[in-house]
Amino acid sequence: NISMENTNNPNQITIADLDILKNIVDLASARGAFRGAELTQVGAIYDKLTAFLAAVIEQAKAQEELNQSAEPADNQSQGE
Repeated sequence: NISMENTNNPNQITIADLDILKNIVDLASARGAFRGAELTQVGAIYDKLTAFLAAVIEQAKAQEELNQSAEPADNQSQGE
């Protein structure tokens, strides 16, 4: 399961966890932790993770906009 919320469930990975993993790959790469032959696989999974995180962020923004537009008109601005 992938969750956007922080949780104490050890069997659940959050979006924040995936973002931390992306940062770990960046750091390990900068420190030369990978051999040249491993870079293709590391880069491929890094690209997939980056694309996934971008899609999740975009989806969350779209959902937030949808939720805001679905609010009743009397909650938006009462000074009109």
